[in-house]
Amino acid sequence: MTETMRTRTNPFFLMAGLYLTVGLLAVAGKLAVETGAVDALPRLRWLTIHFVTIGAMTQALFGALPNLVASVGDGQPVPSRGRWIQWVTLNASYPFVLVGMATGSSTTAVAGATGVLVALALLVVSVYRTNLESAAGRNEGLVRYYAVAPWFLVVGIFAAFGMLLGVHGPGGYFGSIEAHVHANVWGFLALVAAGTLLAIVPKMAGSELRYPRLKPVTFWGVTLGATGLVAGPWLAVNALTMAGLGVYVVGTLALLANLVGTWRLGGCTTDARFAHVIGAYVWLVFPVPWAPLVLLVPEAVPATGIEAAAIEGLVFGWMLQLAMGLLPSVVVALRETPADLRSSIGESAHRPSWLGVGAVNAGMVALWLTAFPTFGGVEGALTLGGYALVGLAWLGFLPGLWRALLDRSEGGRRGDAGVVTPDGEQVLD
Repeated sequence: MTETMRTRTNPFFLMAGLYLTVGLLAVAGKLAVETGAVDALPRLRWLTIHFVTIGAMTQALFGALPNLVASVGDGQPVPSRGRWIQWVTLNASYPFVLVGMATGSSTTAVAGATGVLVALALLVVSVYRTNLESAAGRNEGLVRYYAVAPWFLVVGIFAAFGMLLGVHGPGGYFGSIEAHVHANVWGFLALVAAGTLLAIVPKMAGSELRYPRLKPVTFWGVTLGATGLVAGPWLAVNALTMAGLGVYVVGTLALLANLVGTWRLGGCTTDARFAHVIGAYVWLVFPVPWAPLVLLVPEAVPATGIEAAAIEGLVFGWMLQLAMGLLPSVVVALRETPADLRSSIGESAHRPSWLGVGAVNAGMVALWLTAFPTFGGVEGALTLGGYALVGLAWLGFLPGLWRALLDRSEGGRRGDAGVVTPDGEQVLD
């Protein structure tokens, strides 16, 4: 029998669940600090952010990408050979990044980042081996999202190396930070999210994609826009950053037009999963009108507060909401063969609660209000309330995620008894 992972759930997803659980504990620590129950914890905010970003979302995307490529192209995922190596490399390396951040040790963080880069290189090989050439001929419009996305993460990791080693471009340290965030979030994650949503929302809605001709607009808008958003800060060329932002907005609006149009075309009833998706993109684009002011006239606006709120919006408002809306359904759907992914997610019984939708978005409103001097007198209360609401939504989301991760009945709903490879491929015992 083919050598496989002896687990019914993709082990990358298990680690994503673990990091999301630890991330909630970090939010509890933040609340304890805000209430004065404990003294300030060093670098807690950045650790919390990285538990969600590289800790959870990167783990989930490492686990899902080969199968996502196979799904949109009706191909077959690569065999599990080498996927264990990716998992071990990533999970042996990332704790060093976290320890290096917590202790301020650049050497430790660089060692961890090097391992993450090696794991990423192995993932890129897996993605390109997943029948990418043949799949591209059948569904090039979606496959290329997944083909390009990992390269943005490569750029983001190199930007992180620059921050750790003090090697920067003309934009200096803060230019490297922006390039790092934009490459990882607006490039890597956004491309994977866009391709996946364009594949599965029609199945959730029970209709065809409303505006198929907008798919290339989304792809090129996000890809070229993210390129400008990475290169502009690193080179300290504001015009390039603003041009990238404009192009990015066009691509994102084309995506939203397709998602909302498809949902309405299907005549769907309300679904908290779709509400999370729309809420997520609200917080992705909300910083856009403020960006020109922060870049061009920072003295006219509370630039520091806006930048902090924008990062929290990307992490909790966008990334965490996408996970809340779709991750449990994707975990279950990827236990099926790749061809079943899109239909499986449409039939998934894993639906988030409307309480979670309301709580996380209300929390983000509170956190954004802390950026403005008008609310300076109640900034502490807004921060406490914002994190408490996000934490409440997060707490309500985790049980459903762990049920999806550990529920054996889901994995065998078609009567197959076996094991699941790191790519979600089911193999009979």
